Amino acid sequence: MSSDTTRADALIQRLEDALREALPTDWRIQDAEAKVTKSLGIVLFYEQGNLSNEVSGTQMPPGHVSVDFMLTLTAPENDPVKGTRAVTSALLELLPALDGLEDLFWGPTAEKIRLESGETAYRIPTTFLSTYEE
Repeated sequence: MSSDTTRADALIQRLEDALREALPTDWRIQDAEAKVTKSLGIVLFYEQGNLSNEVSGTQMPPGHVSVDFMLTLTAPENDPVKGTRAVTSALLELLPALDGLEDLFWGPTAEKIRLESGETAYRIPTTFLSTYEE
């Protein structure tokens, strides 16, 4: 790890790399805490949550950590019917990609919401397993 890269940066980069590899190239993957601009396509936002040394109540070995992320999948349509169809289609493409990532687990529910901007979205709780140097 370079001196300019923090452990947190490395963890986020691993998540972004895994998602980029698994998802369509025309989707944008963006940190939810970064400046958000209007998109003309599908966007998958991620927001980091808690870190833990347990997964499903089982202690992880030393040097391992589980990191909670909330993924928010949005489609650019403001029309509720078109937006629901577009984002649900995208979700049905996203879920098999997430299932294919051995270090990431989602669920139990993808919750459909409407954003203040009018876009329909799904919020998907995930847990990402990672390691760190002691």
